[in-house]
Amino acid sequence: MRAQSAGFFVPFFVWLFLGSLGLLALSLGQDIDALRELGAFPDVSDHVLRALIVVQPFILLVVGTGAGVALGERVGLRSWVTARLRGDLPPVMHVSSLALAALLGFGTGAVVVFLDRVFAPWIGLPSVASLPDIGTAIMAISYGGITEELTLRYGLMTFLVWVGAKVWTTRPPGLFLGVVFLSAILFGVGHLPAMAALTPLNPIVILRTVGLNALLGLAFGWLFWRRGLEHTMVAHIATHLAFWSVAVTL
Repeated sequence: MRAQSAGFFVPFFVWLFLGSLGLLALSLGQDIDALRELGAFPDVSDHVLRALIVVQPFILLVVGTGAGVALGERVGLRSWVTARLRGDLPPVMHVSSLALAALLGFGTGAVVVFLDRVFAPWIGLPSVASLPDIGTAIMAISYGGITEELTLRYGLMTFLVWVGAKVWTTRPPGLFLGVVFLSAILFGVGHLPAMAALTPLNPIVILRTVGLNALLGLAFGWLFWRRGLEHTMVAHIATHLAFWSVAVTL
């Protein structure tokens, strides 16, 4: 019993700690004055407001990380780190495999930049290809690359495959592909609240926000299915590097 508990809680708390670093970066990276202008937050101190911002994402992180650690290996969705922390001996992650994941993320990010420029005349928002300040860059890498992947891929995808396997009693490739697609759409929809803080939502803005983020979600979800959690984190980080690299060349 103690070994089973350690097999869950050790990787769970390690991932939760790493994901919480992303939430810390998210909190510190917020423009508090801009948030207050939205009028959707209580009149509290800046420190309390920063804490309130991450309450919901933290709950989702806890649930997602727990689902991933508890159910991932049961449904064939792997994490090398989780396996190692449990004392298992998973196959070695080859640098070439991680490099290919980074290349896929970078390439998909470049495609998103191009498509974003197609939408630009209709929405009038800054391009995703823009150079961030150091705080925004840290937030993108830690929150996007780690926290979002723990919540959406490790948590949501794993749970959906587990539910699907209960319904169909098997795990055919079609189940994984359907979950990859559904989680990608939800990943896109999840970005609408942040977009609503920047501009009024209309059909073009919704299509752009959901569509471009879903395209990224498809790449990340496929990598999680075929290669494992760490590969999708590498790809997610590489996507932001693509955004910034394009910005330098413009």
